[in-house]
Amino acid sequence: MFILKLNLNLHNYTSMKGLFSLILSMLIGMYIYAADFICVKNFSESGFQMFTFTPVEDTGRFVDPRDGNSYRTVKVGNRVWMAENLRYSKDIPVGTAKSNKPHVYYPNGNAENVALYGYLYNWYAAGVACPTGWHLPTNSDWKQLKNSIGGDNVGSQLATKADLWNDGSLERNSSFGKSGFSVLPSGSFDGKIYGNFASFAYFWSATEYEYYSGNAYYRYIYYNYAGIVSNYSNKSDGFSVRCVKDE
Repeated sequence: MFILKLNLNLHNYTSMKGLFSLILSMLIGMYIYAADFICVKNFSESGFQMFTFTPVEDTGRFVDPRDGNSYRTVKVGNRVWMAENLRYSKDIPVGTAKSNKPHVYYPNGNAENVALYGYLYNWYAAGVACPTGWHLPTNSDWKQLKNSIGGDNVGSQLATKADLWNDGSLERNSSFGKSGFSVLPSGSFDGKIYGNFASFAYFWSATEYEYYSGNAYYRYIYYNYAGIVSNYSNKSDGFSVRCVKDE
């Protein structure tokens, strides 16, 4: 995250905004910046605006040679991530119940949702689903992503398509959708119930829970909170997968 401060003797906010736009356009290059700003009220003698922005580079598309699925990719910080949920299921059976074998599940129990939301994977499937050259992100990868985006509204910045989320603090935040990471509320599967569709997005971490081998960590974003949360769950639960490119 970068912070740019402008200390200017300008009397007109519009002029100030225009000047910053000019400076920002010179800095952007091939990057897309998620920008938030705070303006002081009194510009009568001098003033400043403080903008914080995170460089997120759209790196094009990756075509998975295993099944031909194409994914938009973005560079956040110094890491390249898939900007869509994984849709790979070749050689991984579709499940309808908990399992300690690799299985995928349909978001909200509907196969038609896969095209937009990707599959839900139990942890055993998530660990083998990413293509060669990519991997299931560890806790360290997720922390690096969060720190690169920065701020207390990382979840809002990571999410997209407000009309698909239940109304709440997430999509009301002014930074909603600015990162290009494009998180959607695909919900989960606990072996019996497809839960929280349109309210929560859950993503597996490759990092196992240190106190019980049957659990692993995950990250989630939900409709009424602007941040991103770390937790752990049973490895047989069904969550979404985002792959990060090997360094």
